[in-house]
Amino acid sequence: MYTNENALKDLRKKSRSVLTVQTEGRGKRPEVYGIELAYICFAGIVTAFIGWIAENAVKLFSSGVIDSRFHLLPFISPYALVPFALHVFLGDPDDLTVFGKKVFADKTLKTKVASNATSILVICLTVFVGELAVGNLWERLFGVQLWNYSSQPFHLTRYVSLFSATGYGVGAFVLFKYALKPLISTVKEHMDYDFAVKVSSTLGVLIVLDTVIMCVVIAVSGSAPVYWSLRLQTDSLYMQAAARPPYFFYFRHLIADGGVFWRINSKKRQIIPV
Repeated sequence: MYTNENALKDLRKKSRSVLTVQTEGRGKRPEVYGIELAYICFAGIVTAFIGWIAENAVKLFSSGVIDSRFHLLPFISPYALVPFALHVFLGDPDDLTVFGKKVFADKTLKTKVASNATSILVICLTVFVGELAVGNLWERLFGVQLWNYSSQPFHLTRYVSLFSATGYGVGAFVLFKYALKPLISTVKEHMDYDFAVKVSSTLGVLIVLDTVIMCVVIAVSGSAPVYWSLRLQTDSLYMQAAARPPYFFYFRHLIADGGVFWRINSKKRQIIPV
C-alpha cells in the first residue's frame, strides 16, 4: 500500500537526483531540479552568445579589437554550461541551494545577504580557478596561449588576473541574479517545449562541432584560429577577413600570415585595399 510516508521518501529521493524525468500529463521531459533540461540548454545557448559579446567587449576596451574569439559561430561553448552550473550548485542567489538542498533553513534578510555574498565569492573563485586551469591546460597540451593578461593590472599569471576574475565573476552574478530565471521563465511561457528541444539539439550540436573544429585546428597547427578581426579607431576601421583555403589546417604559415586587409575611411566612406 502506497502511503504518505512512501510519497515523502520518493520526494526526498527525487530531490537528491540531479536529472529526473517528468512523465505525468505531458510526456517524458528530462528535468534538472524542477526545470526542463531543454529550457536550460536554450538558456545556455543565450549565455554562450553573451559570453562571446563579453569577451569581445573586454578585448575592444583593452586593445581596440574585436574578433571571432577562435570560433566560426558567435558562441563560446564553455559559457553554455553557466546556467546548468548555477542552477545545480547555487540555485537561487537570494536563497542558496546546493544540489536542490537549501543551505539556510529560514529565508530572512540576513540569510539573503549571506546567500548573495556567497554566490559572488563562489562565482569569482570559479572564474579565477577556471581561467588558470584552462589556460595552462591548453599551453601544456598544444603549446598555445589562448589569452594573455600580462598587460592588465593585478595579474598573477598570463592566464588570470584579479581584474578579469572579478569582472567576469560579477558579470556572471548579475546574469544569475537578474537575467537567468526571468529568461527561463519567459522561454517556458512563450516557447513551445518541442521547439526548445529542436533549437537546443540542432544549434547546440553546431556549437559543440565549432568547438571541436577549434580544438583540431589548434592541435594540428599549433595556433588558435582567428577567422576575422576588426580594429576600431577614432577615424577609421580596419578589417582583416580570413582568406585561407580549406587546407589551412595543415599549414601553420597560412593561419599566421594569410589574410586580406582593408582600411575603411569613416569620413570619406571609402574602402581602400592595403
